Amino acid sequence: MANTESSLSKELIDVLQGEKIVALITLDEKTREPHLSAVSWLKAHSDGKTIKFALGHKGTSVTNIQANPEVTFGVIGAGGYYSIKGKATISDVIEKSMKYRVATVNIEEVENVIFYGGKITVEPEYEKTYGEELAKKLDQEVYDLLSD
Repeated sequence: MANTESSLSKELIDVLQGEKIVALITLDEKTREPHLSAVSWLKAHSDGKTIKFALGHKGTSVTNIQANPEVTFGVIGAGGYYSIKGKATISDVIEKSMKYRVATVNIEEVENVIFYGGKITVEPEYEKTYGEELAKKLDQEVYDLLSD
């Protein structure tokens, strides 16, 4: 039987403080089929019940969430592979260096879905392939938004 929780553990909160590649699954607004995307601008709040993440203002995930607020994250970290389910709301467009939208997810279920006896020992890494100064500027803007 699966061990599910209704909020993030302290360890998962610490893992989800940005610069983390996370799978985001939404339901396509037209076909109702699962839609997978990757997000990295996200932040779990200390209450363990909320995750905020930023998206481009016209992204497919934005329109999907507006049509159906149910989302699932796939998170590799804290020694496991976690399914985090919840309902999301989308902000109005926020104009900074880019146009963003912030999604706020109220967490409903957290489950470690790694196979029995499995443990993640090395987490995926990535690098940004655009200008270092632009990356720093965008990251600072976004994480300021997500901290509100």
